[in-house]
Amino acid sequence: MNPQDTPDLFRLVYRSRSTFEGTAEDVQRAIDKTLATSRTRNAEAGITGTLLFTRLFFVQALEGPAAAVEAIFDRICCDLRHVNVEVVECGPVLEPIFGEDPMSYLVPDAGSGALVERVEHDTELADAAAAAMKLMAALIRPQPHAIGSVPQFAA
Repeated sequence: MNPQDTPDLFRLVYRSRSTFEGTAEDVQRAIDKTLATSRTRNAEAGITGTLLFTRLFFVQALEGPAAAVEAIFDRICCDLRHVNVEVVECGPVLEPIFGEDPMSYLVPDAGSGALVERVEHDTELADAAAAAMKLMAALIRPQPHAIGSVPQFAA
């Protein structure tokens, strides 16, 4: 893809703390519902993105036209499924890095422990942001066990 193909490409990445409660099955159903809604709304708005859920935190990236990304993010900020929304990256970009899916889903793998720990526990937003972006970039590479599947959490 040429930068000329996406003259108004904008990326916004945020981290927020999940408010999901209940059993592992309850959380899984809530994630499935969130993904289905996000895929529909993002496709309608011409937005692509990816969601990473660490059980404590969401990290979500949205890419597309600035106005559409900002409109989606405004809705996200009012969503009660999470709190403490912190923007970790925001601005125009030359090319997308999170693919063409309206909303892919990334599952941290066993080797992601240190980065997940930083995403969840770094109090310095810049450090958490760097860890989140590194983890998401690593996980976005096609991995049959990671993309598109929902993690199984112990109850």
